[in-house]
Amino acid sequence: MSLANLIDLSNKYEKKIGLSEERLKHQLPHLRTMVSFFREYPDLLIDYIKGPNSTFHFYFYQRVFIRIVMRHRYVYATFPRAFSKSFLSMMVLMLRAILYPNSHLFVTTGGKEQAASITIAKVEEICKLIPALSNEINWDRGVSTKSKDNVKYVFKNGSSIDILAATERSRGQRRTAGLMEECVLIDQTALNEIIIPTTNVDRLLPDGTRHKEEIVNKSQIYITTAGLKIFRLRINYPNCWEAKILKSC
Repeated sequence: MSLANLIDLSNKYEKKIGLSEERLKHQLPHLRTMVSFFREYPDLLIDYIKGPNSTFHFYFYQRVFIRIVMRHRYVYATFPRAFSKSFLSMMVLMLRAILYPNSHLFVTTGGKEQAASITIAKVEEICKLIPALSNEINWDRGVSTKSKDNVKYVFKNGSSIDILAATERSRGQRRTAGLMEECVLIDQTALNEIIIPTTNVDRLLPDGTRHKEEIVNKSQIYITTAGLKIFRLRINYPNCWEAKILKSC
């Protein structure tokens, strides 16, 4: 059953029914099927909700990327600039926040201001292109906040996306999953000892239980730009064997 049919306010006898609690409970099996389907095919959800007048469309490689990231718990991606890796990764976080209620997701990178800047820019771009995603965020004053070094988006279903600094201040906090933006710039000791342990607690389900097999639990997305390590090797360590191999490529 399509979403349009689900919220249709009139039947074949032109009698208004409305979105009553009983009607929604009757449609729960169909809703579960739709949510399960869109968790596996998130690009089709975007196609479904973007509207007929939207100018946004996926390229084939973007569909492949977003499906892979949504379906797997651990993803490490190295791509060149202008691949849309930050845009797509942030879209994945937003879709996970919507499709997995009460998920607490984070973004981290080498600097807190850089993480906040990337998060704000990409979320605002996505919301502008696909207003339906913007409608899922609670924009009430004091709920979703942003500044130059911190940002937090709270969704209407209890999920959230915020910044997690790779410093001692983040020790002991709890998140469901996260995005490591430009992961090669993150201090590896802080990443292993502070950031990753924040995901040790699984997502709390509406009935108060936890399902540790969910893909979103402890999910880690690592993205970085190609060429950064090569540049550093050639400049700082011109005689190392890796740099010599790279020069011959």
